[in-house]
Amino acid sequence: MSVPKCLVLLDDEDAARELASFAVKLVKANPELEVVLLYASPLRDAVPSLPGAGWLAQEEFERYFRLRADSVLAEALAVFRAAGIGARTLSLPEDPVAAVEHLVESEPDYALVVVSDRGTGGRLHYVLSSEVYRLSHFLPLPLVVVKAGWH
Repeated sequence: MSVPKCLVLLDDEDAARELASFAVKLVKANPELEVVLLYASPLRDAVPSLPGAGWLAQEEFERYFRLRADSVLAEALAVFRAAGIGARTLSLPEDPVAAVEHLVESEPDYALVVVSDRGTGGRLHYVLSSEVYRLSHFLPLPLVVVKAGWH
């Protein structure tokens, strides 16, 4: 029998710490659970809003994405390391919902997806274009939405 996996979708450093704390509690309650930390964002969203950002080369988009992904994943991994628990990390330069969908379809061992209530978009996009809304409509697994500041 395969090990059940929990996919944690990270969006920023603050949410990464909160979601990692929640996932650590899940692992302590279910020691057989494997956690996969995912940072996914289209390359264009990884670039800071600066004058002239539209003129960046593809390599620059990739560099900004990698810096952002490394920063967010490092925050989450620090929480896991402090608890003495391991986690696998992934970073994908694509829409977060599409990334979750591809992973869940390609790796059938996922038992749960954990996301922040903030999502990766701004508050204006929360209702119909948020990851929470979109995932809740297609995901064939339980979806746990962790409220910001829950602990």
